[in-house]
Amino acid sequence: MDTEKFLANLEQLKFGIFDTPEWNEICKRENKIGSEAVLEEILDKRLWTNAEIMWVVRRLLFHYGSRDKVLQKAPLERLMLNTAEILRVLYLIIDYTDPDLDDNFRAYICSKMTDAAWGVNESTRRYLMKRP
Repeated sequence: MDTEKFLANLEQLKFGIFDTPEWNEICKRENKIGSEAVLEEILDKRLWTNAEIMWVVRRLLFHYGSRDKVLQKAPLERLMLNTAEILRVLYLIIDYTDPDLDDNFRAYICSKMTDAAWGVNESTRRYLMKRP
């Protein structure tokens, strides 16, 4: 399954947070006041609900996945820090929940993690060190 199809159908999967009243309320609020206003409201809070966390992740996927032109102007160091923060959150969630994933979902995650590991494994690090 390619990434675009997966993300396009993500909300139709009918599991977890997407079926909750909290998620539906955020989506209604987004339609009413706009995604930027909802994002600012969430970012101003100290603690977020699970639905708010997922909504922010969805926004991150949208901007990072679409190779947002504004984000391309961000300093590389900041983008690396953003990525590290997201990975820390993922690490905590996986460690805490130890989810029982079906093989298809696990294969998708493994495929994406393999792609994301480019530059981390020994052969690609050697390649990068040789570059001027």
